[in-house]
Amino acid sequence: MRQLHISVAEEDKSKVTSVLDDHGADYTALSEGDSVHVFSPVPTPAVGDVLNAIEGKDIGSDAYSVVTRAEFAETPKLPDLQDRYSSTVQSLSKQELQGKIREIQWPYQIYYIGTLLSVIAAAAGLLVDLPALIIGSMIIAPQVSSALAVPAGAVLGDWKMVTSSVRDQFLGLALGIAGAAAFAFLLREFGFVSTRLAVTNLELLGLRASPTMLSTLGAVVAGIVGAFGYTTEQSTSLIGVMVAAAIIPAVAAVGIGIAWSLPVFTYGAFLLLLVNLLSINVGAAATLVAMGYLPEWWTDDEPHLESFRESMPSKSRTSVYAVLAFVIVATAGTGVLTGMNIAFSQNTTQEVEETLSQPAYDSLTLMAVQPAYGGPPQTSDPIEVTVSVSHSTDESYPDLASRLERGIERRTGQDVKVVVEFTGTRTAE
Repeated sequence: MRQLHISVAEEDKSKVTSVLDDHGADYTALSEGDSVHVFSPVPTPAVGDVLNAIEGKDIGSDAYSVVTRAEFAETPKLPDLQDRYSSTVQSLSKQELQGKIREIQWPYQIYYIGTLLSVIAAAAGLLVDLPALIIGSMIIAPQVSSALAVPAGAVLGDWKMVTSSVRDQFLGLALGIAGAAAFAFLLREFGFVSTRLAVTNLELLGLRASPTMLSTLGAVVAGIVGAFGYTTEQSTSLIGVMVAAAIIPAVAAVGIGIAWSLPVFTYGAFLLLLVNLLSINVGAAATLVAMGYLPEWWTDDEPHLESFRESMPSKSRTSVYAVLAFVIVATAGTGVLTGMNIAFSQNTTQEVEETLSQPAYDSLTLMAVQPAYGGPPQTSDPIEVTVSVSHSTDESYPDLASRLERGIERRTGQDVKVVVEFTGTRTAE
């Protein structure tokens, strides 16, 4: 439930009270000089309807409204009003959502410092294969404040929020990549991590080698949950962790790839970062639209390009168009590269499964297929594919790696290097 406090000039009092009467809401009006303060308790889903109706009454520019949370109210008309909105999702009004998103945005100094520290913690966790440290980095990461601001600003028509959030994401992630690369490089130089360490064989780091269908789906879900949580009165304590889980480890992986001079791994991890970031925004935007948060230019009777253009402040149209063009190009390019990588991964997995299904390998059980990034831009280095199998006999398979390599190269047209990891098993009689 919400308590509306609306202050208007004396001559505009009837405009406000008529809206409240039309919605069946009780109210109290108190006069103070030439102003009138109107107080009214309404259900949370009704706030947007009431405020939008009042905004359409051409009230003076000196008017203001305040929405506060109310724990309890008892008025004659309130039960009927609550019944009318009982089947409606308890979503916030556009005005409340805009205020809430702005409230969770961190000051830019703290945002950049928080991003840098969280990425360094994630890089340390990836290098020592310690999940607890990575989880801790997600908890302190401030990414949710900018990740949700872009789709929210777009549907609310707050273009300043959109451009500033895109800028914060771009600069923050660039700082995070540079910080992770410098941190990992110093660890190597001072001997805290061996220069001969095959970082791509680390389990937690290997999972960030390239985007997959499941990782993309997880990022979309993070955006959906984030948008739903911040537009309703559901708990939001863990939403920031879920959003950061799709971003921070990928940023750290890119930095580590740079420090270890692994171009193929760096390309894949960077594509994973872009895919997750865009997926979060797409999931959040779709959820906001599905919940009825449509921009004003779109809700006109005849939406057209001119209405969209007029929704932007004239002084910032150039920057808004530049940001939108960047987002469109990044989305299209990332989509193409991701599709190519997923196709490579699927073809690789199918080839491995078909090879191991042959009678000569009946004693082997496929545990995992982990291909590195398999899309452009290509380098002179072959793409590494790690195949993990378990076997219960002492028989060796010296030709398995080369056979898989030939089959994958024939199916995908890519130059690959196959590494087969064997795990022995024994069953008690």
